[in-house]
Amino acid sequence: NTDSAARTESLGIDQIEVDLAFGGESVSAEVHLESDGGTVNLEQAFASYDLGNGLTVSGGKMLNLLGFESDEPTGLYQYSTAYYGVGVDRVQDYYDGIRASFGIEDIAVGISAYDARSANSTADFDLAYEAQVIFSGIENLTVAIGFAENDSAEGLFDVSEAVNVWASYESGQMTVAAEYTDGEASDNAGGTISGDGYLLLANYTINDNAAITVRYSEQDSSDLRGQTELFTISPSYSFTDNFGALIEYSTGEASLNGATVDVDIFAIETTF
Repeated sequence: NTDSAARTESLGIDQIEVDLAFGGESVSAEVHLESDGGTVNLEQAFASYDLGNGLTVSGGKMLNLLGFESDEPTGLYQYSTAYYGVGVDRVQDYYDGIRASFGIEDIAVGISAYDARSANSTADFDLAYEAQVIFSGIENLTVAIGFAENDSAEGLFDVSEAVNVWASYESGQMTVAAEYTDGEASDNAGGTISGDGYLLLANYTINDNAAITVRYSEQDSSDLRGQTELFTISPSYSFTDNFGALIEYSTGEASLNGATVDVDIFAIETTF
């Protein structure tokens, strides 16, 4: 809901996903199918080969490396994602490409090359690349630094450059996380739209079944979307290992075409 004049309500299936995984001694593969209850889409399909000594190569359609929040509802602490501004929300996407991953002790490194064409692109091939380093050498702390670049971005909102840094820390029943993302995207006219955003999140596990999440996020975009601020609170409950539910209330402000409007989101979600 963005002010009362733009209030919308809906009830239905948000997403159905079927993930298939196959594994051998050195070779593995995954196929992810998703649907909103209508059309079935191929989300991911890739194969990986373990070369030994911590080195793995993968190829196919894959989720890229950057970003703290999960791409799936079952992996989120709440219903919504933190960002929806140009140059920030497009940091996560699915692309056809190859990846090399290397892990040794407390450091993991991933390097990917993709065909990053979008529906807005007119190119036959659009080479992009990214790299991410994850450090987990301090107990309960994980830190990730990533960079992505696409020199050929030409379609509207196609990301041309992005830097993403996030960290999470677990202490007892509490998990806290912070993320900062800075990105640039094409404006489809030879120019650039820039944007950045950050989130602060805390999740507290009350008991084996119940938890509550509090999140604050803010983002800026150089186009007409301007600045957005959002505060979120979301209690959740797991009825079984495979069935859970959550309630989310988010409130804040957004700039739209030079005007500031109130934003309120209320959602009830079940996952199975």
